[in-house]
Amino acid sequence: MTKKIVVDQNKCIGCNTCPLICPKVFELDTNTYKATVKPGEHPIDEDVNNAIGACPVGAISVEEN
Repeated sequence: MTKKIVVDQNKCIGCNTCPLICPKVFELDTNTYKATVKPGEHPIDEDVNNAIGACPVGAISVEEN
């Protein structure tokens, strides 16, 4: 099973915390002003876990495919 990082667009408030903590994985969509996961495979490392923990609305999760 692989793990996928997901940002719930309904919960995201566009605070830009996750791209500041982990810019290699997250970016702010300039159209919606909400965080998105950059294309590609991303390991669940310390930076990703820190971004998940720092999200003020709990919009980031890890799902198994």
